[in-house]
Amino acid sequence: MDFYQATQDTMRNLNKNEMTIYEYVIKNMSTVKNMSIQKLASQLYVSTTTVFRFAQKLGFAGYSELINCLLITTHNDNSATIPVIVTGESYNDMYIKNAIEAVRVMSHQYVKDIIQKLKHNPHIYILCDDNTHTIGQYAEKLFIGLGFKVYFPEAAYQMQMLANQVESNDMIIALSYTGEDAVLGGFIKRVFLHTKPFLVSITRADNNELELLSDANFYVFAEEIKMNGIDLTSCVPMLMILELLAYEYMGNN
Repeated sequence: MDFYQATQDTMRNLNKNEMTIYEYVIKNMSTVKNMSIQKLASQLYVSTTTVFRFAQKLGFAGYSELINCLLITTHNDNSATIPVIVTGESYNDMYIKNAIEAVRVMSHQYVKDIIQKLKHNPHIYILCDDNTHTIGQYAEKLFIGLGFKVYFPEAAYQMQMLANQVESNDMIIALSYTGEDAVLGGFIKRVFLHTKPFLVSITRADNNELELLSDANFYVFAEEIKMNGIDLTSCVPMLMILELLAYEYMGNN
């Protein structure tokens, strides 16, 4: 059983600080699998006791069992990277697994924070990079359908024109798989010069600029695919997260 399967139920019991550790492990799995408990504790500025209790709360007997699970998970992931594009059955399995994992690791605290923010009826600004434009269009429709005032700048110049319009009680939803889009990041930094809206981002699971700027970040997992110079990486996990947030809001109203 891999790490995601082993923790899909127990992760719901984590508190906010423990969820921070969980997110770090997810993002840095290939590094953490080789870390001692002392090294991980030092990296996270917590005690070894905190890390040990975190492992137990996830259902592991101790830290060593957690590490063994990470080793199994990363081994399976490495095995799956053999040209999955040309092996349809393997890619189908990975496609579904990536979508499920994106939902599994959604922070319940972040979801609660976003729903609470939405209850105050903020204006919503949806930002995307070139590869997530279609998802941005759907997100615009989704939140307009929920009754929100939504702005979706479809070009860089339109984005810049809105920078001074954003207010502190508004919400920005930023979509970028890499989390390193210069135009998108530049807009957010410009907004932050005069106000601090609630920033939600959806990016891949690594340390990226957009995640670091965000109040709430969700991770997507996908096989990165490029063909004929075009990025064809799946946006389905990103779409699922947006829909789940919308449906969660509907269920709370």
